[in-house]
Amino acid sequence: MSPAKILVLTTTYPTNETDWAGAFIHSLVLAIQKRGFEVEVIAPSNGQSYGSQFIGGVHVSRFAYFWPRFLERLTRGAGGIPENISKSILAKFQLAPMMAIFVLRTLIAVRHFDVIYANWIGAGMVGAIVSRISGKPMVVSFRGDDGYLARDSWLWRVLTKWVLRQSSFVTTVSSELLKIMKDLGADPAKLKLPRFGVDTGIFCPAPRNEDPRGRARVIFVGSLIPKKGVQDLIKAMGDPEFSNTSLTIVGDGYYADNLKDLAREKLDSRRIIWKGITPPREVARLMRQSDILVLPSYTEGSPNVVKEAMASGLPVIGTRVGGVPDLVSDGKTGLLYEPGDIEALRDCLLKLLKDEDLRVEMGRLSKKKLEQDGLNWDTTAEDFESIFLRVTGQSHRSDKPID
Repeated sequence: MSPAKILVLTTTYPTNETDWAGAFIHSLVLAIQKRGFEVEVIAPSNGQSYGSQFIGGVHVSRFAYFWPRFLERLTRGAGGIPENISKSILAKFQLAPMMAIFVLRTLIAVRHFDVIYANWIGAGMVGAIVSRISGKPMVVSFRGDDGYLARDSWLWRVLTKWVLRQSSFVTTVSSELLKIMKDLGADPAKLKLPRFGVDTGIFCPAPRNEDPRGRARVIFVGSLIPKKGVQDLIKAMGDPEFSNTSLTIVGDGYYADNLKDLAREKLDSRRIIWKGITPPREVARLMRQSDILVLPSYTEGSPNVVKEAMASGLPVIGTRVGGVPDLVSDGKTGLLYEPGDIEALRDCLLKLLKDEDLRVEMGRLSKKKLEQDGLNWDTTAEDFESIFLRVTGQSHRSDKPID
């Protein structure tokens, strides 16, 4: 029996090999394709790319959802659909036509595929509708904010429960999201936390060149939006005790100007480097030349940037949210604190910056934990192969059973 054909639905996907928007979905798709599955991706336009294209050998089909196209707002920029809806009336208005066109495009394509694989609740709703009409099985992944919306909002809770009922299998990226889905009524026999990986070929340790000014180096990588907490990091590093510490900020977003204004107020401009949106290989290089990754987020799924730091041999300072505690062993591979507690963040930074041996040891143990947990894209694809084969009745072909 030939491998199943997988139709991937996602609201975010990179436009090229250097684009980091949805890059982890692309890495997963590549790994699945490598195991012999035929894969195609359907996604709404991000304002830059339309129609059919191949990215790293993956067939991607993007559709417009509003005319004139330059007014599309729903899927543009950092933070994705939830952030865009929160700050743009036009984005709210575009949600319905985007979903309608998404359903239509998926209905046309699905007849050539065996399994629908949807990422996030928006694509999950599209997949659920198409699965019900076509009879094709759907696997859905909850990745962060979509799960928390279901927990905190009655409307999203109703929609999520409906998607769960229509799904043949459900995956999450963290144990916290797994519990939320169980509480919402997902069948435990059809619910799994796969090993979501990182590209260890790009992100890996290397000898660190000393800063020419003898400064310790802190790095943040992510979207510049309020929920990422970069404002807390800037405030914490405004303390005079960090006068010999540099901060590199990689990423962009609508909150960038606010953060730059805050940095001018709190920090010496020579201590902060703004890198903007940066290709993955350059992010990896910057991590290899840093001493600590800080992720001060107020909400997260299972952040790939933490895994990338671990693969690079960096200790991580992060908040106790989402899947971060699944990844960071507090006091062993990094330090955790409560989101918004700037004083606690300051203390974590001081502890690591004053003890180089502790930083090095935590970085070594981070890399070791990543390897022991098997967090690479090959193991992720192996877990998804088991799921896809199970929902198509081919589970006997899988080397690894569903647990």
